[in-house]
Amino acid sequence: MSEAPQSGPVIPQPNGLGLKGRLAFLAKDASVYGVGGAVHKAFALITFPLLARHFPVEQYGILDLLHFAVALLVMTLAFGQDSAVARYFYEREDFDYRRQVISQSLVFQMAICAIVLPVIWFNAGWIARSLSLGENGALLIQLITLQAPLTLISQFTQGLLKWTFRKWAFLTVSIGSAAVTLLCFVIAIAFFELTLVSVFGIYLVIRGLACLIGLWFIRKWLTRPNGIDRLKELIPFAIPLGVICVIAAFQPLFERNLVQTIMGPVELGLFAAGAKIGLLVMLPITAFEMSWGPFSLSLHKDEDASSTFSTVLKLFTLILLMIVLGLAAFGEFAVILLASAKYSGAGVVVFALAMAPAVTVIGSVLAVGITFSKRSHLFLYGYLGLLVTAVITIPLLGHAFGLAGIAWGSLLAYFTKSGVEAVLAQRVHPLNWQYRGPVLLIALVTAIGLAHTLFFDITTFGGVSAIPAIAGLVLPVIAWFLLFSASERAYVTTMLKPLAQKFVR
Repeated sequence: MSEAPQSGPVIPQPNGLGLKGRLAFLAKDASVYGVGGAVHKAFALITFPLLARHFPVEQYGILDLLHFAVALLVMTLAFGQDSAVARYFYEREDFDYRRQVISQSLVFQMAICAIVLPVIWFNAGWIARSLSLGENGALLIQLITLQAPLTLISQFTQGLLKWTFRKWAFLTVSIGSAAVTLLCFVIAIAFFELTLVSVFGIYLVIRGLACLIGLWFIRKWLTRPNGIDRLKELIPFAIPLGVICVIAAFQPLFERNLVQTIMGPVELGLFAAGAKIGLLVMLPITAFEMSWGPFSLSLHKDEDASSTFSTVLKLFTLILLMIVLGLAAFGEFAVILLASAKYSGAGVVVFALAMAPAVTVIGSVLAVGITFSKRSHLFLYGYLGLLVTAVITIPLLGHAFGLAGIAWGSLLAYFTKSGVEAVLAQRVHPLNWQYRGPVLLIALVTAIGLAHTLFFDITTFGGVSAIPAIAGLVLPVIAWFLLFSASERAYVTTMLKPLAQKFVR
C-alpha cells in the first residue's frame, strides 16, 4: 500500500481580491518582509557610521570591497537556484513535489560548494594580491570562503520563508542576525580591538547561527531527495539566471576595484561611503521586491492584471524618484554626519548610485513578462548589455571625471539592462502597460541628477545640494499631471477630499 501524500502548510494568496484588496495585500507583505529584508540586505548601511568612523578611510574601502566579493561568491555558488526554486514552487500545489524541489536544489548547491570552495581556499594568496588587499589578505579570503556556504543556506531559508509567507520566522532570522552582529561590533569596538579579520570572524559565527535557525524553521519542507527529477526542471531554468546573478554581483566589485586601481585606496573609501548613502534607496526597494515576486506570479493569469501592474508601476516610480532626489540633496550632509568630515566629497556619487537600483527595480516591473513566459534566458540579454556597457563606460568616464564618472558609468549600464529587458518582455508576454508617464518622469529626474553632479561643488551649501532639493519639491506637482489620467486624478481627489476636510477642521 502506498503512503498517502502529506498535506503542507496553508499558503495565503491574493487571488479573488479586487484592485484595492490586492494593493493592500502587497503593502501589508511589503511592510513585514520589507522590514526584515531591508534590515538584512542593507546591514552594511546600518553599521556604516560605526565602521566608517572606526576604520581609516582606506581600510573601510577594503571592507566594502570584500562585502561585494562575498556577494559574488555566494551568487556563483547559488547560480540561479534560488530563483528557480521560487518559480517552480508555485508550479504545483502538491506538498511532496514542493519538498523535492526544495531539497534537491539545496543538496545540489552544497555539492557545488564542495567543488568550488577548496579551489578558492588554496588560491587565497593569489586572489588577495589581485584585489590589493594588503596585510592579512589571504586570511580574509579564507574567512570569506568559510562564510560563503553558511550565507548561501541562510539566504535559501529566508527565501523559502518569504515564499511561504511565514512572516515572523522570516523576521526572526533576518532582523535577529543583523541585530546580534551589530551588538558584537559594538562590544568589539568598546572592549577589544576590531580589525578587518575580526569583522569577518564575527560574520562567520553569526551566519552559522542564522543558518541553523533557518534550517529549523524550514525543516518540514526538507526531505531526502528521491532522485534528480526536479533538478532536471530547475537547472535549465537556473543556468541563465545564474549567469545573470554572477554578472550582477561582479559589476559593483568591478567598479570598486577600478576605483582603487585608477585613484587609490582613499578614493575607494570615499566611493564606499557615498554608496552607503545611496543604499538607503534599497529600503523601499527591498520592501517592494519581497512581495512583488509572489504577488505578481499569483495574479498574472487574471484578466485585469495589467491594470493592477500599471498602478503599482506609477506609484512605485514616483515614490522611488522622490527618495532618490532626497538622497542626492542631503547626501553630502549625511556622509559627514554619519562618517565624519574625513569622507567629505563622497556625496557627489550619491545620485547616480541611488538612481541605479531605482532604475533596475522599475525595469524589473516592466520585465515581469519574461518571468511569466518562463523564458528566463531572456534576462541574460539585459545583463550582457549591462556588462558590455559597464566595461566601456565605467573606465572611460572614470578616467575623465573621477568618482562621479565611475558612478554615472554604472548608472548608464543599468539603464541599458532595464531597457533591453522591458523590450524583450513585451515581445514574449505583452501587457497593456501605461508606461509613458513613468518613463518621462525618469528621464526628467535623470537630467536633474546630471545637472546636480556637474555643478555639485558650486550648488552645495552646508552639505545640502540645491538642485535636487528644489526639484524634489516640484516633482510631485509634475507627476500629478504626467503620471495620472484625468479619471485617476479625480479618483484620488475623491479619496483624499474627506481626509483634507478632516485635517482642516
